Amino acid sequence: MAKEDFFSKQLCTAYYVIDEKWIDKDTYVLVFQDMKDSDGDTFHIEVEYHKDENKITWSRVYEHETIEETFYKLGVQHQVEKYILQRVGVLRKGSILHEQNITITLKVDVPLDMSVGELSEWFDSLKFEVVHTMTPKDEKARIIEVTRKGELIALKL
Repeated sequence: MAKEDFFSKQLCTAYYVIDEKWIDKDTYVLVFQDMKDSDGDTFHIEVEYHKDENKITWSRVYEHETIEETFYKLGVQHQVEKYILQRVGVLRKGSILHEQNITITLKVDVPLDMSVGELSEWFDSLKFEVVHTMTPKDEKARIIEVTRKGELIALKL
């Protein structure tokens, strides 16, 4: 599979993959071309897939500093993550990466002496799991990850 280029219409920016490889048995990395920030400093974006955690991270890499990337994900995050998940074999050939928000409602019996902070902490401590009832032979779609408020909850492969 040839390296791909990505384009963000929102930022009017092209992203060229200059290197991609497994850097160890659990980490696959895409390295994009050098860019300049608003101060004129040179950096590049690296997107890593961590097999042991089944997680994708984005980093802005300067000569002497690496920081979590958020801004440059705009407009290309879905494309890049689909590409890297196909490269590492998480997404099957002929499939797409689809994201669906599902809202749930909980009715909770809350004692009158429980503070708002305690209730918030209680909600934050809840664990959710997505389970489907199809048998493996009927399964066409697969769950890649489940998140809550941008926080990873569980991974399914």
